[in-house]
Amino acid sequence: MNPVLTAGDQIGEIVRTHWHYRRRDRVRRAIEMLRNVGIPQPEQRLKAYPHELSGGMRQRLMIGIALACEPQLLLADEPVTAVDVTIQSQILRLIKRLRDRTGMALLLITHDLGVVAEVADDVAMMYAGQIVEQADVHTLFVTPKHPYTKGLLDSIPTLATDRRQRLSVIRGTVPHMLRLPKGCLFEPRCPFAMNVCRDLRPEIQRLDDGRVVRCHLYPEPPSGRAGEPVVRSEPEVRLATGGV
Repeated sequence: MNPVLTAGDQIGEIVRTHWHYRRRDRVRRAIEMLRNVGIPQPEQRLKAYPHELSGGMRQRLMIGIALACEPQLLLADEPVTAVDVTIQSQILRLIKRLRDRTGMALLLITHDLGVVAEVADDVAMMYAGQIVEQADVHTLFVTPKHPYTKGLLDSIPTLATDRRQRLSVIRGTVPHMLRLPKGCLFEPRCPFAMNVCRDLRPEIQRLDDGRVVRCHLYPEPPSGRAGEPVVRSEPEVRLATGGV
C-alpha cells in the first residue's frame, strides 16, 4: 500500500482511473467499500493512513481496493498469508460473502490446503509450473489421484494422528526450472515412478469421474512401455512438502 495516501485516496484512485469519478463520488464509493469489507466507522477510517490501521484492516482495505470497480474475476494470491489465524478466518469469510453477493469469480492462489478446502469449489494442483490434477474440491481431497496430490494430503497432520507417528513427507526437492527432467517433472520424487516416466512427459488425461490428471498411471500405463518400477539406489532425504 502507498504509505503517504489515506485509505480513501487509495480507493478513490482506482475509481477515478477506471470510472472517471469526480471527488464527491470517489468519497462516496470509498465509504461504501470500507463498509462492505467490514471496516468499522468508515467515515473516520477514510482519512487514516496505512500505518494507522491494523494488519487485518489493511488486508480488508486491499480487498476493498480490488473490488472497488466490481470486477468479474478476483485474483487473490495468498490473501491471508501475513495475518494471524483469527484474522485469516475473518478474511476468508469476507471473501466468500463478497463473492456470493456480487457473483464474481474467484481465482485463489495458495499453498495452504486448509484455505483451499474452506473456500474453493474446484482445485487445480500445480507442480513445477504444470497442472498435475484438477477436480472439484470434495473429489480431490477424498480421492486424490496424482502422486503429488496424495503426498501433500498425506503430509497434513489431523486430530487423529498419533503423536508418536512420523509424518509422511515428499522426499527430494523441486526441480530447477532451467534443468527440468526429460520425462515426468515429478518422477525423481515419485514413489510410483515407472521406466516410462523418465523418458516420456505425460499428457493431461480426463478420467471417468470428470477430473483431469497428468500421470502415466491413468487411465492405465502406456501398453508395452511402462515396464518395471524405477529402482533408486540412493533415495534422497531432503524434504519438501509445499506446493509449487
